[in-house]
Amino acid sequence: MMSVLDRFRLDGRTAILTGVGPGVGKHVAKAYAELGANVVISARSQDRLDRIAEEINAAGGGKAIAIAADAGEKADLERLVTGARDAFGPIHIVFNNAAAGVVYAADGGLWANTDEVWKTAMDVNVMATWRLTELTEADMKGHGKGSIISVQSCGGFTPIPPAVAYGVSKAALLFLVRELAKSQAPHTRINCLCVGSMSPDGQEADIHKGLGLAERNAIKRFGAADEAVGAAILLAGDASSYTTGSTIFTEGGRVGTIS
Repeated sequence: MMSVLDRFRLDGRTAILTGVGPGVGKHVAKAYAELGANVVISARSQDRLDRIAEEINAAGGGKAIAIAADAGEKADLERLVTGARDAFGPIHIVFNNAAAGVVYAADGGLWANTDEVWKTAMDVNVMATWRLTELTEADMKGHGKGSIISVQSCGGFTPIPPAVAYGVSKAALLFLVRELAKSQAPHTRINCLCVGSMSPDGQEADIHKGLGLAERNAIKRFGAADEAVGAAILLAGDASSYTTGSTIFTEGGRVGTIS
């Protein structure tokens, strides 16, 4: 019988993570590797990815490789999945962390949400989950233990103007995950992780200045990126084997305490 702690282990599994930078993606990648997974980290900057992969490999546990890719480009995602399979075998976990279309204080306010911003937001925030689910379906059917986790935002639940394209795309992601969870069961579980206002060190970033985001949280502060790790671990493996189509919130209570 599997022990409680063993349910959180990811030994021998292969995980793809997009949008890996200094924040949530980096911390989740390190945690998955510590728990035994081989991780394929991706973002657009190869140099930064290489440094993160070196840190993971130096720490022991699962191995890491870095493949630069734009999550909004189908050809890049195809290359990412092929590279992951070539390195580590079938895919077990996909952590969709890449995000785009965050327009806060740009010139033009609301109308800074141009056609290009809208297209990028939908390609990265919605279509990447769709495409990576399709690209990894055969792997996950083969082993029957697939988990796809798409990072959600408070903007998908409550307006944060003028980031309209971003918010609408995140709301679309919420429904897409529910649709895919229904169609891909039982071989793949698909869930959202809503991370809210977070930064690498828990400090308010310049882009958030003046928006009062921390004050809207019940906990009244920004989150540190590593505070999303526990929920990301839970959703990845056997500890959440009966959970799909759901959203776990690590957003300081902002959505959960809306009044």
